[in-house]
Amino acid sequence: MKVLCAVDGSKYSMKAIESLGALFHQSLREVILVHVMDTSLLESGLKKEGIPKGKSKKILTALEAHGKKILKASEAFATQALNTKAGKVVVKIRSVLAKGHAAYAIVKEAEKRKPHLMVLGSRGFHDIQGYFMGSVSRKVLAHAPCPVFIAKDALHTPVSVVLAVDGSTASTRAANYLKSWISPDLVSVHILSVVPKASRGLGSSARTKPYTKALTEAFQKQAQETNAQVRMLLLKKKFDVSSEVITGNPRETILDCLVNHESGLAILGAKGLTGPERFLMGSVSEWVAAYSGCSILVVRPQS
Repeated sequence: MKVLCAVDGSKYSMKAIESLGALFHQSLREVILVHVMDTSLLESGLKKEGIPKGKSKKILTALEAHGKKILKASEAFATQALNTKAGKVVVKIRSVLAKGHAAYAIVKEAEKRKPHLMVLGSRGFHDIQGYFMGSVSRKVLAHAPCPVFIAKDALHTPVSVVLAVDGSTASTRAANYLKSWISPDLVSVHILSVVPKASRGLGSSARTKPYTKALTEAFQKQAQETNAQVRMLLLKKKFDVSSEVITGNPRETILDCLVNHESGLAILGAKGLTGPERFLMGSVSEWVAAYSGCSILVVRPQS
């Protein structure tokens, strides 16, 4: 398993590396640490202030030296965190210094290096402004070419995991990645299927009630079947599993479930909505990533 991990020298990126080792150590083979020098604003600012080219070059050289220092420290930390448990070097660690706007440079590196997973630390900025303006982690999540793991805190095993499934290809992929990437002895898994309210958009008149009831029953049957299939899939691999089916708003229900189960990790599949569809319907995975207090693994389609 090849992983691309963004680092910035903060405690959040260190927690991301720790969580990576705690949760995925059985699958890890290569980790690429990426630090981005966001020089665009600095260069325009220096030009606007009329700083001589010679002095500007010295400032940019110092910034590059600082970036290399961050990478060196991160590489040393990752070597200890990811290889100590095995007692020998089993994870190859490399580092890359990139330039550009942080989120887009990280995505560009992922497109170039084709990792199985991208990892970021998050400061947990999840208020209204953060959702609409977008943090680096949210922008990466929206454009990543592969699954994304956002670590909001260090994970300590065993980890309580909520796996949200809805019968889509995306959620099936999420369940399969959980089964393949994470050892059963490291987690307990609660499978959640949310049945959306069929009355949305149909009204509540006597004329629509029979249709609403029929839709609700069909949704519930599908959710129960999906839940049972995923449960059997994980039980065969010796995972500790519980499950439930709840009727409600998917975003709110998943967030409530994470709180109720004191979960350290949410796992969701992303359907990869784009353009007007994505803007109008929104993304449940992005919403949960923005507002949950725990770490999240969003399994996006692999490009």
